[in-house]
Amino acid sequence: MTGATAPQRLAGIDLARAVAIFGMITVNFRAVFTEEEAPEWLLRAAEQIDGRAAALFVVLAGIGLSLLTRRARQAGDPAALRADRMMVLRRALFLFAAGLAFREVWRFDILHFYGVYLLAAAFLLDVRERWLALLAAALTLALPLLYFILPAQFGIPFWDTTDSLWPDQVALDLFFQGYHPVAPWLAFLIVGMILGRADLADPRLRRRWLVAGLVLVAIAEALAKGLLDLGLLKLGFEVAPRATVEAAADLFGTDPYPPMPLFVLVGLGWALVVVSLCLVIAARWGERRWLAPLIHAGQLALTIYILHGTIGAWLPLAFDFGEMSLTWALAYSALFYAACILLATLWRRRFARGPLEALMRWLTRWRQWRRDAAEPAE
Repeated sequence: MTGATAPQRLAGIDLARAVAIFGMITVNFRAVFTEEEAPEWLLRAAEQIDGRAAALFVVLAGIGLSLLTRRARQAGDPAALRADRMMVLRRALFLFAAGLAFREVWRFDILHFYGVYLLAAAFLLDVRERWLALLAAALTLALPLLYFILPAQFGIPFWDTTDSLWPDQVALDLFFQGYHPVAPWLAFLIVGMILGRADLADPRLRRRWLVAGLVLVAIAEALAKGLLDLGLLKLGFEVAPRATVEAAADLFGTDPYPPMPLFVLVGLGWALVVVSLCLVIAARWGERRWLAPLIHAGQLALTIYILHGTIGAWLPLAFDFGEMSLTWALAYSALFYAACILLATLWRRRFARGPLEALMRWLTRWRQWRRDAAEPAE
């Protein structure tokens, strides 16, 4: 791999991360601030981002893990791989703790889930692709089983999120009742790990990913429509009780709540589309100055994520904006993100990493910092 392709490859991932974080901002602000009815076309367009942006964000985390650990994995160096695994574990613990704290002010937090995904991924760094793919498939199929067994057998409802820090409630949040339960959401990170092992500089691979992503989305959406609108729902209304109809709608839907298999396919499809397009854009225009602000925003994704759940969420309340229309919520999301892009650009002119990104790196590599400090200067 040449030095010329590496920056383009990383710029493409940062650009995709910028897209993902903007999608998450629009989804969350719409959920928090929008109460008024909206035009049908705009509502449906906005709903297409639900869950998809977060899925892209998690897929990119898997790609980043593979890029981060590529040298140790390809060299087959057990010591280097252990060091990488310990680094991932420390980041996982940092994000889990930070996410639980952040959840106290932002109920849509994904960071504590993210920490658990990384915790699992730390033990999968050198697992072969075929086993990773099987594990991703198993995780995708696990939630339907839990969804129909736990409420019926144990009286545990699916949609009953809580902010409690009691271990049993945290476990239910992570594995069943939360916004991004480990099964199936860990599958997105695992697929990202598989993608990250490919040659991201290969233009033919980007084209294949683009086509595969579009086909995956089309198949999943067609299956959902065929099974629900044309078949099961109509039949259910005639011969089955209401609960059966709703269960069929949940099982074969592409909505993120509950995240059933067809949603996973749609999320993976859109992730492939966005990643491939961003890699193409970065390969062609990665050195252009007009693209740098978006790349910088992607590099500061963690900081921007925390900002959107604190300052971004508090500003409308502080100025008493009241009930927002969907149009205004989307416009506010765009304005807030534009301000974040500007701040990220100004920050990157002076610093190599964002403030929270640097803090995480410092806390999770503290042994390396101590060793560097102990070595005498040349």
